[in-house]
Amino acid sequence: MSITRSAALKMIAQAPRGTARAKLLKNDEIRKAVLSSGANVTLYTGKPHTANSAKDALSDVYIGLILRKNRFGKLDGLGALGGLAERTDATAFRRLNKLQRLALIGQKDDVILDGTTPILTTNLDLIRQNNVLREMREELADLGITNITIDAKDLVLVEMPKVKDDNYMINIWNGKGECYAITPFCHLYEDKIGLIDEISHRAQQKVGGEAVTYMKIPLFEALMAYGHKGSPLFSLEDGRHAKKDYRYPHEYLTAWRLAADLLKHKPDRLVVLAQEVQKSADHPISFEKLAKATGQTMLNVAKAMHITSKTLQQMEQSMKIVQNTRWKLFDLGKAPR
Repeated sequence: MSITRSAALKMIAQAPRGTARAKLLKNDEIRKAVLSSGANVTLYTGKPHTANSAKDALSDVYIGLILRKNRFGKLDGLGALGGLAERTDATAFRRLNKLQRLALIGQKDDVILDGTTPILTTNLDLIRQNNVLREMREELADLGITNITIDAKDLVLVEMPKVKDDNYMINIWNGKGECYAITPFCHLYEDKIGLIDEISHRAQQKVGGEAVTYMKIPLFEALMAYGHKGSPLFSLEDGRHAKKDYRYPHEYLTAWRLAADLLKHKPDRLVVLAQEVQKSADHPISFEKLAKATGQTMLNVAKAMHITSKTLQQMEQSMKIVQNTRWKLFDLGKAPR
């Protein structure tokens, strides 16, 4: 007999935050009972070009990132446009008339049209696409923009079959109200018409809104945006910087996938890129930590980036060498300033 959602929630709520909850969610039956999904999209623009330096090769590539606040009004990190899926209770849906069901189109991600008839779908491809479009519409409206959208058919799914986003349930949830373990769906979208520029120029923070601003930043900078130590004023719950870091590690991994795509997954270029990113960063960067944060293995991360595990290990090792060299120079008083 499978476990019910209410029973699973009760077990998780009663467990101490952290390791105890994480252990419960490793049970597939428990996680399945409290599972939902989310979806996001990283807009990018520009093309790579030939250069000896991987950094220079990516110098004309930019992405758009949104900065958000949490419900307490504190900065909550950088990220792609997106959020949790809005789903519909099947029993409640059956009680609605056609007009009421039609009103859910665009509001609930699992309500679609079959001809002219609104129906519920369990098709995750449709749900994730609707999720992206709705969240993008809502977050842009939060920034005072209501006339920009994208075509769902141009969304490129970054496959991360083992990725998990259970941090809120494990480390933050107070045990009251609704809460979900999340399987996120990350997407890339090539901006060929200047959407990132338009959004970043027009974005204005709205009183009471979640979104603070939308920024156009170099992809190379984004590859450093995970692992900064937070300040007393700007700190996420795990101690990372709420103004400089991606809120969600799977969205940060998407930036690395984009870089890998643009460098055509060439091992030598990616190892050089990893070295250059670490040399430019003032904090350690680690794919091993990224794998742990997303509930994956290094092999999973390599697959998400469409590279071999050997290449990923070489990238990891090259960054560790840069870090160790830097610390040795600090000890000798010769570190670059």
